[in-house]
Amino acid sequence: MVKLVYTYALGAYAERRGGSSPLSGTFLLHLFMWLLLFLSLVKPVFAQDTPDLYIQYRTDYLYQRDLYQKDYLDYLNKKDTYAQYGSLTAEKDKITSTKNVFLSQNLMLKNYLMALRVTLPNSPSHQEKLQQWESWLSTQNQLIPNLNSTTSIRTWASTFHTQYIAIQQQLYSSLIQSQIDRRLNTLDEIKKLAQTAGVEWDYNFSDKENKVKQSFQDAIDTTQQNQRQDQFSDFYPEAKEFLDLADIYLRSLISDLKSTIIKNNQ
Repeated sequence: MVKLVYTYALGAYAERRGGSSPLSGTFLLHLFMWLLLFLSLVKPVFAQDTPDLYIQYRTDYLYQRDLYQKDYLDYLNKKDTYAQYGSLTAEKDKITSTKNVFLSQNLMLKNYLMALRVTLPNSPSHQEKLQQWESWLSTQNQLIPNLNSTTSIRTWASTFHTQYIAIQQQLYSSLIQSQIDRRLNTLDEIKKLAQTAGVEWDYNFSDKENKVKQSFQDAIDTTQQNQRQDQFSDFYPEAKEFLDLADIYLRSLISDLKSTIIKNNQ
């Protein structure tokens, strides 16, 4: 897995006024490692016409990720030049490079949200909310070219920070739902196999099915926790524990079904 370095241009402006970056390097490394994990390993549930869209959006995301890293390196060079010379030209170049980072950042995030959205054909409410944030990011990219001073950049960064907490909550909530949908599809396949094999779905199977679904609900419940106004509280690790528990029950169902089928055919 590629190690990404994210410090974000707006962090430099925050440091100058004694604050912290609204999108710290540590958090972004954590976030995009999860995003890459999702894009690389998860086999999503699709509507019939969406696999090609997923591939397209995934490709677009990876392209924008590379472009962001290129823009960020350019920003670092412009920042160093401004720190060394402090000229108006150097400051202008730094502002321009900062805006480029913001633009590529938003496109990268938008393309990820789009890839995630098409994995949720059975969750229209999540699709709708993701699409709303995609539109918001597009609107922000129309505003960014007009940021021509350090003050306007700080104002935009403050607004983005507030909204980005909500974006993260929706992003992780949708990612969790996508993974639940994938496991629900597995559960349905297990039940279809049992029906085809003439295996009665008795208490043992029903009990484990209920435990699978309870694990899903517990994972969803983690997404409902209140968020602080100044910092995102990451609920994904806790939700992942419940998803892992559901996997244990699903594997147990498969094992029990296999044993029952073998026994019935002896």
